[in-house]
Amino acid sequence: MSTSTDKKHSNSARPTIRGLLQDTWQKLDKRMIELRKGTGLDVVRPADANLFMTICRHPRTVSELARDRGVTRQSIHSAVHRLVEAGALRLDPVPGNLRDKMPVPTEKGLEARKKAQALVAEMEQELAEKLGREKLETLRGLLQELNEVPFS
Repeated sequence: MSTSTDKKHSNSARPTIRGLLQDTWQKLDKRMIELRKGTGLDVVRPADANLFMTICRHPRTVSELARDRGVTRQSIHSAVHRLVEAGALRLDPVPGNLRDKMPVPTEKGLEARKKAQALVAEMEQELAEKLGREKLETLRGLLQELNEVPFS
């Protein structure tokens, strides 16, 4: 796992994009955990909250989520089950597949997502104050482009 301390031990003259993205993700995730405290959103595990965000942005079946994340179906099913118990998701049947399920946000889940989006906006405002709005929007644009780059 790459962390900012890995830079001291790296033979590379400059940090990798992957390492920088991972370090940034960890910092943003840590800040989001801090912002969630006391909001009612902190009753859900951070990893489950991240999975919920993924499901909202890119709906997929439990099997597809597991394959895309490189984990077992059981691992994803456990996290989804916790979100179902919290009332954030429901599981819909997948036509033509008796085994797989499609996790779908509930009304309660969508309300929680709105709260989380407000926290993300707060975090982005903090970043804009540190980096400047123009740099932040440049970063957003570059990340959007990077997400469109096809890898085989």
